[in-house]
Amino acid sequence: MIPSRAEVTAWLTGALHLARFDAAGTKAFGHTGADAGRSFFAAAVVAPMFLLWTLMHGFGTPASTPLPYALVYELLIYAGGWLVFPVVLWQIMPAVIGSRTGFAHFLCAYNWTAVIQNAMFLALDILLTSAHAPPAARGFFGFALLIYVILYGWFVARSTLGLAAGAAGLVVAVDMLTALAWEGFTDSLAGG
Repeated sequence: MIPSRAEVTAWLTGALHLARFDAAGTKAFGHTGADAGRSFFAAAVVAPMFLLWTLMHGFGTPASTPLPYALVYELLIYAGGWLVFPVVLWQIMPAVIGSRTGFAHFLCAYNWTAVIQNAMFLALDILLTSAHAPPAARGFFGFALLIYVILYGWFVARSTLGLAAGAAGLVVAVDMLTALAWEGFTDSLAGG
């Protein structure tokens, strides 16, 4: 079922509170498996940003790939990217943090914070591109935003799962490692 505009607004507001490191933002998100499933609507919200990013930076497929195939490939990679981390985290949570308690609540918040994170990266890229920023400036601001996003993810894990600082750091590390592994896998597919 497609969420209502009021629900999406409430979830985005919660994600913005979390972006300001305000744990009250966690109250916006549900605790059930159904809530977690509905949170994947965030992928539909981010999809236009992803398509714009792809158009600005190019497809991951060889230049000879026909556009419809390249677009389908990118969208499949995009959809898979939304699933890899939650599946991996679900499998390893008992070993990493001792239980799966709070997983649905975390996933709801995690998915909606991805909207804020993607919007920030896209806005920064557009700003730096339109300002004709030199590579050093692009690298500096990109790295600064990456550090912020890592801290944002750490805060979300800590606030929704009730974790100590180190355990929340492990969740973020799993997120980063799965993203890198997924990117490496999809790059190898695109390369033939």
